[in-house]
Amino acid sequence: MKSLSLGTVFKGVKGTLQQCVQRNGMIIKATTLAFFTVIFLSILLTVIVFSLFPEFSDWFRSMAQSERRYIVIPPPFTENLYYYILLNNIGHFWNPPRMLVWFPFLGALILGFELLFNGGIIGVIATIAGMTHGALYPFVGLIPHGIIEIPALILQFSSLIRWHATTIDTGMTKIAGEKVDRAKFVRGVKDTVILAMASVTLFIIAAYIETYVTPHLLKGSQTA
Repeated sequence: MKSLSLGTVFKGVKGTLQQCVQRNGMIIKATTLAFFTVIFLSILLTVIVFSLFPEFSDWFRSMAQSERRYIVIPPPFTENLYYYILLNNIGHFWNPPRMLVWFPFLGALILGFELLFNGGIIGVIATIAGMTHGALYPFVGLIPHGIIEIPALILQFSSLIRWHATTIDTGMTKIAGEKVDRAKFVRGVKDTVILAMASVTLFIIAAYIETYVTPHLLKGSQTA
């Protein structure tokens, strides 16, 4: 009876998520396209700049090393690193400065910047890691947790876009003196919550892989 109940709950959650993804398919597709376009362009631009101006590569590495003196990252295979990664990834849901992204209008601008920033950082780090440690290194270091973390980022951005579309549409309707479609507003809020919860779930898994699996693979690639 207990297993049947858990199975019923799982099916209900799965069905709800599938319906939500279908309703917000265009948002998710657009976010995915934008995210990977930024990554591709940042990789291409980084390769071109570092090829034409090698001094930029040395400057970037020295800047990254100096940053590590001020930002203490816990060692791998530790619970501290797991929570460091997880809390950083879900900062939009608990960190007050980063929660500004939920504010209508202002948050939409911040969200656009964050989309460019996150995609750009992934592209630059992957390029530099490949140039420094070999082409295999960024694949080993990013793909194991990236196949979970990148969809989590896309769902997180999609939840924020759904929220802004809902609140801005409602606000503009009120300003125009028209009647707000309550059912539409509630559905938008529910979709925001569902997408956000899905992203957090994936972030939990990705943080575990990045903490306890990726370091093992990186050691193996360095040895090879």
